[in-house]
This record gives sequence, C-alpha cells and structure tokens, in this order.
Amino acid sequence: MNTDYTFDSGTDLGRFQLDHLSLLLDGASRDFIGEVAAHEGQRCLELGAGNGSIAAWLAERVGPTGRVDAVDLDTTHLDDVPGVRVHRHDVREGPPVDGPFDLIHARLLLMHFERRHEVLESLARELAPGGLLVLGEFTRPPTVPFEAPTESEAELYHRLLETTIERIARPAGQDYAWGYEADRAMIRAGLEGVETAEYRHTARGGSATCRLISNYARQFAPALTALGWTEAELDRIHALMSDPRTRIGFFPFVCIRGRRPLDG
Repeated sequence: MNTDYTFDSGTDLGRFQLDHLSLLLDGASRDFIGEVAAHEGQRCLELGAGNGSIAAWLAERVGPTGRVDAVDLDTTHLDDVPGVRVHRHDVREGPPVDGPFDLIHARLLLMHFERRHEVLESLARELAPGGLLVLGEFTRPPTVPFEAPTESEAELYHRLLETTIERIARPAGQDYAWGYEADRAMIRAGLEGVETAEYRHTARGGSATCRLISNYARQFAPALTALGWTEAELDRIHALMSDPRTRIGFFPFVCIRGRRPLDG
C-alpha cells in the first residue's frame, strides 16, 4: 500500500488547505491541549506542523524557558514562525531530535501511515514521565448533504465524497477508522489517563468549510478526471460549495490524548 501524502502543501492550493484547516480546527486543538499541557518551560514536539499555527501557539505558551520543535516533510510555510525550531523530516523515520518531550502533538498525520501503530508507540517512548501525546484525526464524514438545491446535486456531492474517500484517499493509505482506534492504541502503548473528544459541525455553501471541500476537489481533479469525472461535473461541485442553499456535514474531528506514567 502506498503511504505517501495525498496533498502537496507546497502549492498555492496546499497553502489554502493548510490555512483553512487552521481556521476550522485550531480552536478545538488548542482547547484539548491547553486543558492539560503546553505550560511555561515545557518542551514540545509538533509533528506535521503545516503552516505553523499550532507551533506558534505552543511557543507562546511555553515562553522563553521552553522549547518547541516543529516537523514537516515540507517546511515551506514554517520559515517565519517565531520561537520555533523547524525540521524537515519524515516522522516515520523517528523524531528528528531526541526527547524527552512534555508534549507531542500530531494533527491529521498518523491517519496517513500504514505503520501508524508503530509510529504511535515510538512517540510514546519519547515522552518525559508525565508527558502527554495528543493526536487529532479526521473520521469518515456524512457523504450525503443535509440540504442541497436539487436531488441531482445531492447525488453529485455524495459521489464526490465516495469517490475521493474510497478510490483515491483509501488506496493512498488514509484510514478514516484510525481516529476511533487511537484511544485503544494509546492504552496498548502504555499511556494512561487516555481521553477522547469528538468535534462535529455542519456548514453552508460559501463558508470556510465548503471552500475547503472545493479546494480538495481542485487538488483531486487530475485523479477524478482519470476516474471519469468531467470538467462540467467538477464545475457543478464548486458552484454547489458556493451556494448557501447547500448544507453539509464536515469530517468529524477526533482528538485523543494519553499521558506517560510518572514512573514509566
């Protein structure tokens, strides 16, 4: 199975994707981390750092006595993140710097890896005693819109999601069940106090959420065309995502955290 990333974050479309993911998910990520971790003086590792929004927030939280290391395969958007040490690195090869870390955070990352269980276990070993591992993952979204201008457009949207999830994303290695498996995987890795929270929302056409879906369709366009989609159908998808009569359910976002035992 191929486990390369589905998207190229170094393109303009990739930057749009990263910025909109930050807009939609950073609040939930900050709330879930900030309840229990990222305190002054702590050492943090941010994996799959994207545009650096969470890494920058972590740097503010830990202050000058702490340290934040941010890791991504493409560090194009991480050059100007203050107070953050940037590493261009593949996490599947292990952390780029030695721990221990008080916090390791990875968002929308392990769901791409075939060996995700092994990666999680390796990250757990890099935690300091009492240190926290926090993951954020997408799970399978509703593929039928809650509202659409016509039945044919509702069916077109359903076909878009089914095609991209089942015929493009899944063969590329993405696992939309992983978000629900990670809780048990953390327990098996020896972490304690494991907790999970799930965030769901619906969105109208024209919203940041629907603009992101349209962006995904643009990035998938070559693969969709190869699977028989026409330019007219893709244009209809973009129009549908701009139409306020449309209402969709976005990808459920699952956050999972577990702590290394103090005597571990």
